[in-house]
Amino acid sequence: MANDLPSVVVQNLAAMLIKLEHLVHVPSLAIDDFLEEMHYLLKSVSVPLSVAGVQQVFEKHNLHVDESVIKEIVATIASNPLHSAIGRGGSLCTAYKRKQIYKDNFSVVEPIEYCLDEQQTNTFQYVPILKSLQLLFAKQEVVDRVVENHRARTSPASCSSHDYRSFQDGSHFKENSLLSGKDLISLNLYADDFEVCNPLGTSRKKHKLFAVYWILSNLPPGSHSSLSSIYLTLLCKSEDLKHYGLEKVLEPLLRDLSILEKDGIFVHLLGTFIKGTVYCVVADNLAAHGMAGFVESFSGEFFCRFCLGKSSDVQAKEVQSGAFNLRNKDLHKDHVKTGQEKGTSCCGVKRDCVFTKHLSHFNVLSAYPPDVLHDIFEGIVPVELAQCLALLISKKHFTLESLNKSILQFPYKWEDQKNKPHAIPFTFSRRNTIGGNAHGNWSMIRFLPFLIGHVVPEAEPAWQVLMDLKDIVELVVSPVHTDESISYLEMKISEHRQRYQDLFPDVKLLPKHHFLEHYPEMVKSFGPLVHLWTMRFEAKHSIFKQVA
Repeated sequence: MANDLPSVVVQNLAAMLIKLEHLVHVPSLAIDDFLEEMHYLLKSVSVPLSVAGVQQVFEKHNLHVDESVIKEIVATIASNPLHSAIGRGGSLCTAYKRKQIYKDNFSVVEPIEYCLDEQQTNTFQYVPILKSLQLLFAKQEVVDRVVENHRARTSPASCSSHDYRSFQDGSHFKENSLLSGKDLISLNLYADDFEVCNPLGTSRKKHKLFAVYWILSNLPPGSHSSLSSIYLTLLCKSEDLKHYGLEKVLEPLLRDLSILEKDGIFVHLLGTFIKGTVYCVVADNLAAHGMAGFVESFSGEFFCRFCLGKSSDVQAKEVQSGAFNLRNKDLHKDHVKTGQEKGTSCCGVKRDCVFTKHLSHFNVLSAYPPDVLHDIFEGIVPVELAQCLALLISKKHFTLESLNKSILQFPYKWEDQKNKPHAIPFTFSRRNTIGGNAHGNWSMIRFLPFLIGHVVPEAEPAWQVLMDLKDIVELVVSPVHTDESISYLEMKISEHRQRYQDLFPDVKLLPKHHFLEHYPEMVKSFGPLVHLWTMRFEAKHSIFKQVA
């Protein structure tokens, strides 16, 4: 143990430094300066102080020891591994040497740089997903939780239950011939563009990046709330993605995923190979349509990736009426083939999905769930709030000033203090939206009865529209569903649509209103949709923004 102590000390110091560099984002130059000053203090200041202290201890116990012996004792004590590691030529004295220590002592999967052209001027970074999975499954805790989750899912009590608690309870998972069998690796991918610089500054759109993240969805629901459980696998400039195409950029990822499907990875703790595949790709509507091969315009005739409804029919017919045929495999293949032959889109399909070409167990029609965040909290909620609040203010139930005063003075508690709604801008009526982010809009619709409920008549039509919307929101974000709650959600969506169209007969329904009508069936297919939204993935972007 004593022989290992110097290496343990250096490793612990390295762990502290890697936290400073990669969690707190302290620059390498600042770390260099810090270590240099620390080395100076250990060498120039601590030794004289220690000599004086040792002399006092000897004098206190009436021990007469030569000063040279005291200095030799202090010098021996001072020559610790910490002192030598940060000194000149030490293993932690430079950024390059620290990186070598990090690689040797910690689970580091280095990114691989791929060139997109022969001149090697345009590149992207890929973090090998197979290596990352092997390191993840080398942890006993992860393996235990995966096995435990599998046992819970396949237990007689779980099989007899009709509750929807995770994606594994949905029909899409059960119909996947690979994932629904043994305890196999199930991955959820997330793809999106994000801006690392100030979106209002001079660098706007200059440094926009395309990122692909992944999570191990075998873990129980709620295991992915921490950003550390969301892993980066690909990073590319958005302009390069548009120029070279999605398939070119995703090539190394698709190759590794194909290997995972066919051969799997060896898990030492289980003593066997485990195969797996991608269960779904989480994304906003634009990114989902781009990756799946659907048209990326939502003002066209066929804008829905779930059904063949036309935009003109959506205004008059509901999804639950059965007026719209759902897309299926055979029809989709015909649409892809027809589109390729004619060189244009067919029924909203432009091309085949890049994942379908490389993965045998990936179905494009069951792999792109709707996104609650963009459909509801950044789509329907801010628009309907603006419309209904403008109507309520025009009827003099309250003023915008009194509403904003209530919003700002309300005693929010706990997490709501960080996610409290913002004041409504004076231009909200003209812009037809209250703006804000998803967190604020979610809080706004939840707290609205406490803010203005006491001054609005209960029978007011605009208020009934908002309360229906509030009920729908609460149902959609529920982590557990039953057949009864899904039927109730379907009824509330239909009731809300009728009241909304009666109140605003001249207002066209948004495409997101139509997507919402698919939600009851989507819950049966994907499980609770709150487990597959983009909220936590988008929070992961903050790490790269802080680095920039």
